[in-house]
Amino acid sequence: MTSSRRSRGGRPPRLGRGRAWALALLAGAPSWGLSAPSAAQAAQAATPVDLDHLEARIEAGRFEGAAEAVDRWLATEARNAARGDVLRARYLRARLLADPDSARAELLAVAMNGGARHGSRAWLRLAQLDLALDEPARAAADLERLRADHARRAEAVESWYWTARTFEDRGLLDRACEAWQRGAAEARRVGAEEIALLAETSALGCAPGTPRFAIQVAAFSRRDPAEEMRGQLEAAGFFSRVVEYDGLHRVRLGRFARREAAESLTRRLRDAGFEPAVIPIVS
Repeated sequence: MTSSRRSRGGRPPRLGRGRAWALALLAGAPSWGLSAPSAAQAAQAATPVDLDHLEARIEAGRFEGAAEAVDRWLATEARNAARGDVLRARYLRARLLADPDSARAELLAVAMNGGARHGSRAWLRLAQLDLALDEPARAAADLERLRADHARRAEAVESWYWTARTFEDRGLLDRACEAWQRGAAEARRVGAEEIALLAETSALGCAPGTPRFAIQVAAFSRRDPAEEMRGQLEAAGFFSRVVEYDGLHRVRLGRFARREAAESLTRRLRDAGFEPAVIPIVS
């Protein structure tokens, strides 16, 4: 008999790869304001901030001084600015925050109050952040809200690709394949060729005969302890199955077309106190 549950008591908190991805997603600029400003930065601070120019810089990946510029605009211009410009500035600030939790709170505020343009962008960004934080169920809810509130926006079309990613990260391969196919069709319909290609490329792993993987957390010689382990997983929010193979009752989760996709779920299982392993399976 083998079992893969262990205690996590006393283990210090760690920055998982998901939070590292989230930090990279937010901006890529690690430490705003920690060094003394140069003469050029001081001169820049006295220059009025143009949101169009600032957003173009951020979209181009030029982050230097961007966080300070957004904060300066909010401190000096927000009181007399149009509501849409304030929400736009808050959306840009959320993209630049180095702390994922703070960024999530800011994005959620914009998503709830940002109207069609800024709300749809914030919901999509929020879902991407939640995926990076290994929270695919929460990301899926973000995307459902995006489609419900902003069905005609371009972000609603793109949301199907990311919805497929939330299914893939939970091992729900059939639903991921359906979402990728829908995403490709919706993107082709509106001429969003880049998203269509992305969804179609991802859907290649859905073809019959391609490799498949699952996650195994335990194997037992008898079925009763396997069912007990399955119950522990369910109580922790993970849905598993018991597979009898080669004389053992194996407790497994999910089906994946890519080994890498299983890693998101294995991280969450480890954080819950289980010891999962990614294994190849017959499709």
